[in-house]
Amino acid sequence: MPESEIPELLPLMVKLLPKRLAGHSQALRREGVLMPGAAAALSAVHDHPGLVPTVVTGNLRANALLKLDAFGLSRFVDTGIGGYASDNDHRPSLVAIVQKRAQAKHDISFTRANTVIIGDSLEDVRTGLEGGAPVLGVPSGKTSAQELKEAGADVVLDSLEDVQQLMDAIASVTSRHS
Repeated sequence: MPESEIPELLPLMVKLLPKRLAGHSQALRREGVLMPGAAAALSAVHDHPGLVPTVVTGNLRANALLKLDAFGLSRFVDTGIGGYASDNDHRPSLVAIVQKRAQAKHDISFTRANTVIIGDSLEDVRTGLEGGAPVLGVPSGKTSAQELKEAGADVVLDSLEDVQQLMDAIASVTSRHS
């Protein structure tokens, strides 16, 4: 496609993309990969009275919801206060959007002191660093623990399988910034 046509076609693509992904939800469930321990980790964060789990993602909102639903994870996160590419295509900007939405809903000020990004990519680390939130890195196979550490993750965990280690890491990075 000629570059000159991209601005005209981009809105159509953004509109059609979630519909196309929805048509592949069975394949997503069957062939998609969920990080070991992810469901238990999200459940623990969800059940902790002092934590508000949500998402900050480079996915469009509709696509993120489809992916969460495919793996049964929607019940563990407040998607209504999440930050999505459909809100802003600059991922670090999504941190402030989520903090503002969470503050409006919970009447609590969300800042670097009580916001944590948990991610498995260099983009997740950048999002936290530039967006103003400490980062817990978890290697997923695409990005190594060393790469996450070198990129600036505050803490790097081996996996999400040790839920207590995750909860301790969240407490550690929030206490450092309070």
